[in-house]
Amino acid sequence: MVRFQGIIILLLIAGIGFAFRVTQGIDEAQRAVIKAYRAGAKDKAPYLYSKTKGYKEIATILASEADDIGSKVFSIRTMNYASKAISAAFAGKEDLTPIEPVPEPKGEEVKDTFTLVDIEDIRNRLEFLRENKGKNCSPVELGRAEAFYDALVYELNKEEPNSALVLRFYNEVSTESKIAESKLKIAIESELECYTGVKKVVKPKPVEKKEEVAQVEEEQKKEPTLVEEHLKITARIHFDFDKYNIRREYIPILNEVVKTLKENEFVKVRIEGFTDIIGSKEYNDKLALKRAEAVKKYLVSKGIPEEKIEIVGFGKERFIASNKDRIGRLTNRRVEFIVIKLQED
Repeated sequence: MVRFQGIIILLLIAGIGFAFRVTQGIDEAQRAVIKAYRAGAKDKAPYLYSKTKGYKEIATILASEADDIGSKVFSIRTMNYASKAISAAFAGKEDLTPIEPVPEPKGEEVKDTFTLVDIEDIRNRLEFLRENKGKNCSPVELGRAEAFYDALVYELNKEEPNSALVLRFYNEVSTESKIAESKLKIAIESELECYTGVKKVVKPKPVEKKEEVAQVEEEQKKEPTLVEEHLKITARIHFDFDKYNIRREYIPILNEVVKTLKENEFVKVRIEGFTDIIGSKEYNDKLALKRAEAVKKYLVSKGIPEEKIEIVGFGKERFIASNKDRIGRLTNRRVEFIVIKLQED
């Protein structure tokens, strides 16, 4: 009976630690969306802004399904696309971004899941929209459809896909892409500006007062300036006791960080290493730095320039869980990617 109660307590502790990590990632993803909104991305870069919001929603859905890794991956992807949306809003131009390739079943046991959806049809529909100015005529729907298509691919690439999530993501893509097609069809038939590219000439209102003329001329002379700010997102990976080798389960998170750093010119990352309470301060400081270095080496091996990465080891500091049990100590043995810099208007 005592042993059973002990197991229950450990499970509760693990659940609390999981909820803390995931909730923090979701909160930070939401802040990324808010930052993009404040930069004017909703109006100036609606396709990228919609895709950013879609990724944040997916991160929340995966968190609710206890997919810690997937939630972190899409939280980082939210950050990535928030950065893209901000840059596009500043530049006054947004481009199409890549979407995932069509997945293949990884074994006979998952083929039944693939039959639930017509992934080829969905991909073809998205390609049609992308090639026929869907970004211009239905940017919000296309951005959201592409985000959920990526989520669908993510789920189908698992060894054991969640059938309910596969159908949920598929329905989102199907609905949004059909609305986008409808809007595009109207734009083509009505020869709307978003499709033809022909702008309607609108005569400016005459400015009568000399003071107003001077104000307009002054505004036209001003050039926008870039202001660098920090946007924090925590993507933790954890380590075995007294080890600094990267566990295989965290590779998807590291690959998402790689993708973010490659796709954003103004994004940098600081890697912070930590340990649990066991061992001397001197030993743990070195171990924490080795963990940060191991992650940096992985990023560099994937083509990330060293100058985009800072590392630091904190050792036995800034614990995020109790060190009285093994679950808490595992939670504290971690590396965090915490400073991602954005430049914005």
